[in-house]
Amino acid sequence: MVVDDEEELTIDDLEDDAGDLPLPSEEDEDPPWGATMVINDTTYAVSLFWQPLQDVDDPLPEVKETADGVMEGADLYCLRKGASSQYGIGNSQEGHKPGQPSAAAAVADIFADRSSSVAVFKVDEGWWFIAVRNDLILSEEDILYLNEEDAKRAFFAMMAVPDWGRKIAPASWGIDGTEEVDLWDILKSPGQSKLIRIGGGGKDQKTLLIAGGAGLLVLLIGYKLVSGLFTPSAPKRIKPIVPLPALVEEAPVKKVVEIKPWEKLNVLDDVLFRCYAGIQQVRTMIIPGWRLDNVSCNASGVTANWTMMWGHIGWVKRAFEEYSTKGMDYFVSEDAKSAIATISIGEIPTHTSTPKYSVYEAREELNNIFQAMKANIRMTEERGKPPQYKTSANGLDTEIVPGTRVYSNLKFSFSSEYPPGDWLSLFKKFPGLEILNLTFTPDKSIWNYEGKIYEAIR
Repeated sequence: MVVDDEEELTIDDLEDDAGDLPLPSEEDEDPPWGATMVINDTTYAVSLFWQPLQDVDDPLPEVKETADGVMEGADLYCLRKGASSQYGIGNSQEGHKPGQPSAAAAVADIFADRSSSVAVFKVDEGWWFIAVRNDLILSEEDILYLNEEDAKRAFFAMMAVPDWGRKIAPASWGIDGTEEVDLWDILKSPGQSKLIRIGGGGKDQKTLLIAGGAGLLVLLIGYKLVSGLFTPSAPKRIKPIVPLPALVEEAPVKKVVEIKPWEKLNVLDDVLFRCYAGIQQVRTMIIPGWRLDNVSCNASGVTANWTMMWGHIGWVKRAFEEYSTKGMDYFVSEDAKSAIATISIGEIPTHTSTPKYSVYEAREELNNIFQAMKANIRMTEERGKPPQYKTSANGLDTEIVPGTRVYSNLKFSFSSEYPPGDWLSLFKKFPGLEILNLTFTPDKSIWNYEGKIYEAIR
């Protein structure tokens, strides 16, 4: 059987190590990667971890939260301001240094004439991979691979996502639809986005200078980061969130800070792209006599359902053994007439996406968009509920019962023949949006999207 490149994509193609691209390959669990490269006599910082920036005027709280909760050993950051502002986080233990310009930020600005670009450049230090979607550097798609095969795997994984405005790859790879570009020809200026120490710069990445008497006093704000095992020899940048051991409180806790749901939302790009790759992997599985009914996916992983039309159960087991990949499990019903497979898509990064619209405004905006497209969308409103309280262990204070508060939101669902990548720009119009589920129905080639938009608190 011959399938196209898109159908041959598997979760293994998205496996990550150095940049936490979706799941590592079994052969090379930690692909080597680099932190800097030299272009036109300028040393650039690469392999930064990128996140959307909500508050351009005061970025440090967001940066510090990411450094504390997600990045292992991070102590440097840079800002990329514009229509879609971002911050990139680095680590001096890996080779990043203050003052180094970000190659990804500079190239993304150069490529601003197209809404999306995916590229691999051959450089002296290895193969630099970058992906920009809707003017945003994708969270972990700024990686300097030292191994060519790792770079190829990352590039082909992104090629599965449709509608790239620009596709760049070495000519020696022989990939149709790509062009080769010399990075030395386009990267003439380092740009304005340069690394500074977390806590060591002001709102505009400038060192605070205070004039006093006969000279200037340079104020450096120290910031203690979470220690970790983030070294070039073990380049996993995303650390698991492990509950800390309980601390002995010398005084009763008077207030419990409740994390709002939009403060820990999965990054949309990662949910959509990883789900798409996982669903494509399932579509390549051929089981004689068995029909693939549907494939669904969310941040927890992919679930696929088959029904027996003819044949026998042995063919199912043989197919799963043949196509089995890391993170896949399968189950057969007691009557041996249906089967379910689950596939992990890895741990998806989270970020804060503060709601902007009321439920009414979000409903009106979605109606306008879908009416213009002559398409249908289903929406239901869920009104907020106050939390329940309980007496704390000390018998004096009250605390919120976890999970009892409901924040107002607008749930939506719609069906479309267009794949997830085509809807990303629409979803990003609504801060505080969460994708609940994607479902693909093979016999109709229809995608169903379910999500919710949280209401802004005013």
